[in-house]
Amino acid sequence: MRKKRIYNGNKGINLAALVVFLLCLGLYWLHFSAYYKNGGSVYDALLFMEFPYIHGGSDQSTAPAQPQSIPAPQSADIKIEVISTEPPMVSLDGKEPKILIYHTHTTEAYLQTDKDKYEESGKWRTHDNDKNVVAVGEKLAECLRSYGIAVIHDTTDHEPPKLATSYSRSLKTMEKYRDKYPSITMYIDLHRDSFGKNPTEPADFVTINGRQCARLMFVVGTGKGATGTGYGQMPDFDSNYALAERITNTLKGIDPGLTRDIRVKPGRYNQHISNQCLLVEVGHNANTFEQALNSIDYLAAAIAESAGLTAGESQLSLSP
Repeated sequence: MRKKRIYNGNKGINLAALVVFLLCLGLYWLHFSAYYKNGGSVYDALLFMEFPYIHGGSDQSTAPAQPQSIPAPQSADIKIEVISTEPPMVSLDGKEPKILIYHTHTTEAYLQTDKDKYEESGKWRTHDNDKNVVAVGEKLAECLRSYGIAVIHDTTDHEPPKLATSYSRSLKTMEKYRDKYPSITMYIDLHRDSFGKNPTEPADFVTINGRQCARLMFVVGTGKGATGTGYGQMPDFDSNYALAERITNTLKGIDPGLTRDIRVKPGRYNQHISNQCLLVEVGHNANTFEQALNSIDYLAAAIAESAGLTAGESQLSLSP
């Protein structure tokens, strides 16, 4: 008896789905390899790829990848043509708060020295706010206030319970202050970058006026996300980039080596809250705490200059 052949159309559909899946997996693996081979950890490489499940759900509005542990420079950076535009009008005078300084990754710390030791809560991290980026942010606040700028420095620890979702919590902090103080126009997320896998001595700094200074770098998010579809609320990339570029150029005028090139990434980094959002990496884990603090005088001067403010007699000038 001849068996009747029955065609199952689902086999063709399943085969096509498998091919698409394998292609996507291959692309992700290439992306992963490009970052991991350049010194990042597996955890950081996955964060860099912005897998939704790593950030706590499929909704892109949760938390983009974290930039703090991306070594520099890397070929895996997003490549786009940036057209320089005029920075937004920056007005930082007045009695009402104008700048909010905060830390999405609050425990980031620096290379320990005999002078500046701390109890580690993780690799190059500490809850001691006198030795981590919180102390660096406090100095920035003090320097900016010397220009007459009203500054709020928030020290909330946004890392618990999971580092990968820190941005979702720092966003709530930003929104809280925005609602309470509509006068705030500039938001500064201060971080410490990662130099490499295991630095053991100070590296990558410049000497200005006899002081070693950690190099500075701004990170600007396009908001396109890993898939390119973007977020519901997109950042004002042009304005944020133009402001970072203006401050970077001012710092280069102090010393060409004081800054690294602006890094453009596909994440959003909560930079949709204002058209004056800055994410600044103050050195990295191969810099000392003292080197990071030394750079802040110049960063504050450059930020003040962006608003047309000049230094007082007791404040460091823009000239080296």
